[in-house]
Amino acid sequence: MKQKRFNVEQIAAVLEQTEAGVPLAEMKRRQFLQNCALAPALLTAQGAYSLPTAQTDRMVIKNSAGLRWEFERTSKGWALGCILLNDEPVGEPIKSGMLFLRNMNSGQERWLFASRAEQVDEKKAHFIGEDQVDGISCLFEMDIVLANESPAADVRTRWSVSKDLDGWEVCLAFQNTNSTDWRCTLYPFAGNSTALRRQKLNYVGVPAALLFRRDLSLVALFGISPASDYLNPTTWTRATGFHFRDRAVVPQYRVGGGKLSGGLKYELPLQLVLSGAGESIAAIKSLVRDWITINDYRVEPLFVRTAEEALALFIDGRRTTSLWNPGVGYQICDDWKVVYTAESPINAWFDYLVYEQSAQDFWRKRAFEQVDFMLRAQHLDPDDPDYGVIETDYELDNKVFNSKDHSPNVGYRIDMNAFAARYMFKLWQKVKDREGIDRRDWYQAAARIADWIVLQQNSDGGLPQVASGATGTRSVSVVSGRALVAIPEIYRITGDERYAKVAQDIERFLRERVEGQYWFTGQHPDLWPADYEADSVWCAVEYRLNKYDRTGDKQDLARAEADAYFAFLMLCPKQLSWVRNPTQTCHTEQEHYLQYSNYCYCNQKIRCLERLGAHTGDALFTQLADRIMQSCFWAQQAQGLYKGAQFERQADPWLEVSNEYDSKGVLYLTELALDLNLQLLEMGKARAG
Repeated sequence: MKQKRFNVEQIAAVLEQTEAGVPLAEMKRRQFLQNCALAPALLTAQGAYSLPTAQTDRMVIKNSAGLRWEFERTSKGWALGCILLNDEPVGEPIKSGMLFLRNMNSGQERWLFASRAEQVDEKKAHFIGEDQVDGISCLFEMDIVLANESPAADVRTRWSVSKDLDGWEVCLAFQNTNSTDWRCTLYPFAGNSTALRRQKLNYVGVPAALLFRRDLSLVALFGISPASDYLNPTTWTRATGFHFRDRAVVPQYRVGGGKLSGGLKYELPLQLVLSGAGESIAAIKSLVRDWITINDYRVEPLFVRTAEEALALFIDGRRTTSLWNPGVGYQICDDWKVVYTAESPINAWFDYLVYEQSAQDFWRKRAFEQVDFMLRAQHLDPDDPDYGVIETDYELDNKVFNSKDHSPNVGYRIDMNAFAARYMFKLWQKVKDREGIDRRDWYQAAARIADWIVLQQNSDGGLPQVASGATGTRSVSVVSGRALVAIPEIYRITGDERYAKVAQDIERFLRERVEGQYWFTGQHPDLWPADYEADSVWCAVEYRLNKYDRTGDKQDLARAEADAYFAFLMLCPKQLSWVRNPTQTCHTEQEHYLQYSNYCYCNQKIRCLERLGAHTGDALFTQLADRIMQSCFWAQQAQGLYKGAQFERQADPWLEVSNEYDSKGVLYLTELALDLNLQLLEMGKARAG
């Protein structure tokens, strides 16, 4: 590659010969170049400009990980060309330019070619280009840098316009469409989707889309560099979106929202990480490990209080709370006057463990009262097509049972019923072993629930989110994470082989339809069955770890590790610049209630991470466990009426549910607070007495 030296007057003459043929006065051109994003790259110490001249129609950069990028020069200039992994094309080459502008009203696309290209070294290429759109000069600069030892690339794009350009947005892609089926997963907006149209990105964890061929022969992570102040609603980046449609719209980030301001230096650093492992488990592990490496990701330490102090706060607050209803149970939170009867058994389990460690009969009495009351929520008419199911809500004001779950989903919640049966069986066994008391009514009620669940199984082997024999409704199968963990435990306690068969079927569903398609659903009973959510992933991790502990099968450990890496993509990777509350490791629980939280929701996230760290020796998992645990302590109320309770969120970074970035929302003394403190007890991190 040779370079020619030009002074300012010569550059003005060259730039006046652009395709659009729009001349600019020398002084105006000089001022524009000095102010635009390209000036630092072109201006030399002597005040002249250096323009590299390519001598071939193809330029290649490559690395030792098998990644190769072949850029192509056409009659109009340089284009992105083709990306290859281990000599196999990732997609169809892009010959139409380096990036394009899209008119948001008409859909018209204007691709920009690079007029100058320089191969800086074996792994880096530099491009510069300019064109006219609606008579306004658009200049860009792009650096593409391959990672040293990973199949990954940084694509750093900067651009500017000479005057305000209305109605247009800048679009950045890495491949063209082809005949291969592609799918897209971008939390929480799309899972295993053939299309995604998200004009305003927010509430992602790692800010990247997971793109994969349907046969999993290639999987890609295409996202924004976490080093940037990505998706900041207080700056222009609030207009960043992601669009994709299989075989029609190439995966692309769109920036500007139809308003590009003159003189502003725009920048969007993107990253592309690839895996040709050929199957979902190995692919997700390599992608996330490579992402961690190239971004030098670190878990930021956080300390709020010790586990002993946190548990003491919770127990003290739980003892005196006004949310306790004698003979009934705990109200779920401070703004919904419901006892969630499906969670009464896990509340009773916790209270009994506290009794066991503290020897205070007060807690034993509460445990028994809760389970005894929950028995009244069960359908006991043998002629009822839903014989055995329990209603999940008890309305304190109206004194009625139902399964509305503040949701339009009609039917009984299979997953929540499995959750109730699991802890009823556990408590029955604990009381029998410790006290010699056989509460056969508890056992029989739990068995009726389990038998009802068996009857709800879909033909694909999975369990629906909601079902009702009386109405004939049955939803599509979902992960059913609570059932996934519960049914093997129910089988262990009862010895009933029917439950073992169901456990095998739903594991197959998990492997083929969930892990194999990067699509987790079903944890939230108030969401539609197909809604993509984060919390059921940790139930899958728990299931895999439990099975590994029983069988020693290393494939189960590998799947637990891979599922945890997949869940990592849903966690915020850093402290957001415009939020004071801690945000690293936060996640958004669902698309329909966008907030950043750090809790466990009917799963053992913290315990799973610690177990993974112990089994694999990977310090990342142990560090994440400690950070998430301390974040939960941060959200804990230390005094007052709801002492020991936990706020539902740590931040509202895009003001989707409040008017304050640092708002914390509703307080829970059950659910997330219970999930946290039960883990502290069962992990032995703290004691109740």
